[in-house]
Amino acid sequence: MNQPVAGTTARFVGAATVKRIAAPMPIKLAAPVNHGTVAQPAVPYHAVPIRPASLPLTNSRNGNLFVDRNDPKLHWYLPQFTVFADVDPDFAFVASQSGQDAKGNPFNKAQLTLRLQKSKPADVQKIAQSTAAVELREIPLSNLSASLVSVYTGDSGQQLQRMFPAAIQNIDANTIRLTFDGSILGPSVVGLYQDLTVFGKAVICLSASYQAWLLSSPASLPPNLRLIALSRFADTPVAATELPHAPGVFPRRPVQFRSFAPLPPQPHRPIALPAPALVDTTQPWSVQVPLGLKYKQDAYQLKYSVSTSTSANHVIRDAADLNAFSVSQTEFAELKALGDISQKYPTVSRLFVGVLSRTIVAIPKRYSIVRGRSGCAALCMALVDSSAADGSRCKFEFDFTIAPEVSRIDFLKLTQDILSQDELKGYTLKLPEFQRNTPPSTLATEFQSETSISAGTEPHTFSVNVGIRDGASESPAVANANLFIMRLCTTSGADLVGSLSLKLDDGYPDAIVSAIDLNFSHSAGTDEIVAEFEEGAGEMKLTNQSPLDLQISRYALIKGAVVTEVDTASTLPANGSLSIPLPADHADLMFAADAQIRLPGSMAKADVTRFLHFQTADVQATQYVVAVDGSGIDFKKVDSVIIDITFANLTNLTPRSLKLNKDLRADSTHIVVPLENAIFSLPGNVSVQVHFTALGSAPINFTMQNDFNATPVLLVLQSDIDQHVAKS
Repeated sequence: MNQPVAGTTARFVGAATVKRIAAPMPIKLAAPVNHGTVAQPAVPYHAVPIRPASLPLTNSRNGNLFVDRNDPKLHWYLPQFTVFADVDPDFAFVASQSGQDAKGNPFNKAQLTLRLQKSKPADVQKIAQSTAAVELREIPLSNLSASLVSVYTGDSGQQLQRMFPAAIQNIDANTIRLTFDGSILGPSVVGLYQDLTVFGKAVICLSASYQAWLLSSPASLPPNLRLIALSRFADTPVAATELPHAPGVFPRRPVQFRSFAPLPPQPHRPIALPAPALVDTTQPWSVQVPLGLKYKQDAYQLKYSVSTSTSANHVIRDAADLNAFSVSQTEFAELKALGDISQKYPTVSRLFVGVLSRTIVAIPKRYSIVRGRSGCAALCMALVDSSAADGSRCKFEFDFTIAPEVSRIDFLKLTQDILSQDELKGYTLKLPEFQRNTPPSTLATEFQSETSISAGTEPHTFSVNVGIRDGASESPAVANANLFIMRLCTTSGADLVGSLSLKLDDGYPDAIVSAIDLNFSHSAGTDEIVAEFEEGAGEMKLTNQSPLDLQISRYALIKGAVVTEVDTASTLPANGSLSIPLPADHADLMFAADAQIRLPGSMAKADVTRFLHFQTADVQATQYVVAVDGSGIDFKKVDSVIIDITFANLTNLTPRSLKLNKDLRADSTHIVVPLENAIFSLPGNVSVQVHFTALGSAPINFTMQNDFNATPVLLVLQSDIDQHVAKS
């Protein structure tokens, strides 16, 4: 057996001898060759170790935290990604119908844009708050990629996925923008829209990599596996010190593993394995960010749009706008993107956006009695039948014109709010124009005998007609009429209330109802307040041109987009005036005010006549008003309409012709008819003559039938004209 030599130690493993060389002495550089200069003495040379890179240790991971290789006070962490906090300014789902597919359905393509934000996870924030001495550093991510996964069910019920890759753009250090474009095509457009607004299963998948140190621990060799070196010519074991340390050093001595029978416990010793090493590695990273129904919130309503061959960038109301070219029969959808409108503007309850006509209809909180320069639009007609065989009989007819009780200041501020939305620029704010038959409009009062609610003679107004006639002996008309009038004048909150059913268009399926409040404490103002500048005094003079005292609660001075509101409690007397300060800069200044009728503290019968106009008529004859409303006529096509009304039961009655045009869209006339006709039925034959704006177009004539007792105001629509044009 070989003996150890000086300066070496020996370990015996089976038949192999392993030699360990003692640590070398420091190397001294040889003296340089003397070329005529004085030789320098030899200086000892020591190699300076290179400090390894400061990176996280993968084996030290605890949640999102890692320990640094070099500095125990330095901790690394992986960032957290979430959807951007509301409202994401970049979010947009923009679809377009570029053609049709093989089945004739629209072929859609879409682009989706949204933001993600980066932050510290909860465990990182916790250690940052609890340990001030620890330095936290974010682990840089490389090769970041993103894709959107949308889940759907296959034909056989299996769960399948649609995947859309994203282009990534850095907005700032903590925000990225993802754009999905070019891959959302065909049925995937509808599917992704449904996932974002109905099912909420869409997920953003992020993946990347990062650099870290990995602690490598080699496994121990089994006891029956020995390392041997075989000669090319013989299976002769050689010493471990003779094994090659680099490829190609000893090509004729390949290293092999050979299995032997288990060795006895003695006298062998296990081979010493190398200590664990740290290896610089690239680690994978991935995370999923669920979108849920975040983008179904009202604030994102206008961010979904579709362009077709007939309409550019109109708001998507539902999936039907994507499934077919023209399946929706209505252009309207409730506008929720501006938040709770009733909280911001108390006189408005809801908004509806018309994506084709580019209009926004504001639904008033309530409709109230109209007031103006002639007072309140409230009339009581007392009809007495003095010739009745069983004694005098009575009927009372109450006629009211109601209009939206919407604050002009609220309406103006709402208009500016709409114009501030990029998606709503070019839209026009307006009030409802038409009444819906189902559900019917009603007035809740036990005193009425009959009620009818119809379109008014002015735009956005409606006519309420209440009839109270004698019933049984215990229910005389006079008593019920007095109780009805008391409810009109009460200040205790016992108002006469009802509901007005409004129509947006023929296709909108749901009922839209606004309240009717018949009480003189609530009224809708028109033209009774006039504002004039008084330059010399530096004041603005407000004049009340109505016969009723008004109480101003608020007024606003409008200059461009700036609205200056002033709360006040000023009384503006009937046919009187008051002054308010005039701003120094009042060029192009506009004025608006919120006011109501100033009612006396205790209403006497004499006071009632100031608000409610009374008329009386005998049974033999009474005045009656018949009217036509042409607000539903397109006067870009129609130049004028002439209407003549005749009554088959009243051959001697010939009302004057009623004329409509773009400047006069409603007309009415008074007629004198027997009380019986005014109360029960007044059927009329309406002859309509239409003249068109187009040169060379011949006028057309057609007739309509209407009971002017049930519907005192006949509504003529463009559709009535169009169906007769098609027949001519």
